[in-house]
Amino acid sequence: MDEIRITDALTGAVIAVAPDGNTARVSEGEDRHLSPSVFFPGCSLLNYAPALVSVLADFLAQAGVADGTSLLCCGKILDFEEDGAVRRAAADEALRTAVAAAGVERIVAACPNCAAALKRALSGGEGAPAVEVAPLPRVLAEMGCRIDEDVVARVLEAKRRAADGEMRLWVHDSCPDRDGYGFGRGVRALLPDSLLIEENLMPSSRCCGSAARAAGRFEAALAQGARRGDEAASHGASALVTACMSCAPSLALAQEALPVVHYLEFICDYPMDWRASARPMALRFLLEDEGERARCDGRAFMSLSPCAGGAL
Repeated sequence: MDEIRITDALTGAVIAVAPDGNTARVSEGEDRHLSPSVFFPGCSLLNYAPALVSVLADFLAQAGVADGTSLLCCGKILDFEEDGAVRRAAADEALRTAVAAAGVERIVAACPNCAAALKRALSGGEGAPAVEVAPLPRVLAEMGCRIDEDVVARVLEAKRRAADGEMRLWVHDSCPDRDGYGFGRGVRALLPDSLLIEENLMPSSRCCGSAARAAGRFEAALAQGARRGDEAASHGASALVTACMSCAPSLALAQEALPVVHYLEFICDYPMDWRASARPMALRFLLEDEGERARCDGRAFMSLSPCAGGAL
């Protein structure tokens, strides 16, 4: 499969990403153009399923829903690093500047973590641009997209978990989506009503275990994920469905009772092995201010090419 090429709407750089999500290069640069609506896939989707980024970017563009795509990192990762607060503030300011320069009025976010981080970044600072951050599943539902029962059966069969008898789906709601549950409600609108479990119709977030894992409490993280699987299984679920590509590998590693499916696997008929996908992310394109010290580890988006000789 050829490289996936995306012109970043917020920087003008053209990024070529390898199909496996392990390498990327800045192939050329372009002048930024106005992009009132931007698709923001986030690091997890880019690393785990770059092919889906390309498919969704094209689909949203052809439907007139997104004028461009940005592969930038939302900057949340900086909270966990040394001098994180200072670096996060600088990254947020740089993001606000780029968004304003591109004339962005709406960002369609594929990741609940990114959505929360973007809302935080774009609501802070004097003169911050007024930008709507819209959850991708809600946008897809509003476009009229729906998930077919046949696709559900096909994806589950590909995961070697064909349901014996009636298929039932349990939606796992991610923690960053608690403010309005745009992702949780959007996923439920996309799924066939006949497959939804009555006790799971209203969104309710319980952590998949990633917060404990980030704190180094790995056993607690696995136990938390296992409880989510047990809860869904106790209600007769055939699979756990999530809208978060961080929750998906976390839940898959923590339990084997139920297969874990990201709803985009259904939308795109693209089954994924989350246990195999659970690896450190190679690609994070940070847009930091020009005063940030030169970094040659591939982290800063604008220094990706000079630092690594054109490749990550």
